[in-house]
Amino acid sequence: MKPTMDPLLQEHKKETAAGYLSIALAIVVSVIGIFNWLALRGLVISLLGYYEVDPFAWQAIDYSMFISLGIGWLAYVYYSQFHFKKRALAGRVWSSFSAFVAVQAWLLFGCGLPYFILGGLENPPSDAWLLLVSEGSGALVLTIVSVWLGKNRAAAVDR
Repeated sequence: MKPTMDPLLQEHKKETAAGYLSIALAIVVSVIGIFNWLALRGLVISLLGYYEVDPFAWQAIDYSMFISLGIGWLAYVYYSQFHFKKRALAGRVWSSFSAFVAVQAWLLFGCGLPYFILGGLENPPSDAWLLLVSEGSGALVLTIVSVWLGKNRAAAVDR
């Protein structure tokens, strides 16, 4: 049997493949987003302790942070899936994915940095330093990869 060259069928297959790819990439981004959610929440709690905020106010601040960060995380997941599908149909999903993950890695690095700057960890374990350095270097590498992929794609389109 000869495969059909129906343009509507080909477009439907492309749309379906872009949908599956965008969902898979959104799952990866959402899992990293949960780590960001917990890191931001932990950062706020540690800053409350550092600035000697009344501990009785912590619970209200913690609950409001949990709710607001949860809503932000959900919006981020929905937007990332929409954005990845749009980029997959245009053939530029990988630069976009690396940019999303780079932003999340910078956020993780930014949440870990105040612990060392403000002296929250007086005798930090070596794995805490290793984690912070790996987050920062990973964020830098992902940013460079994202820019490189974006420029290569733009150069390919110009040809």
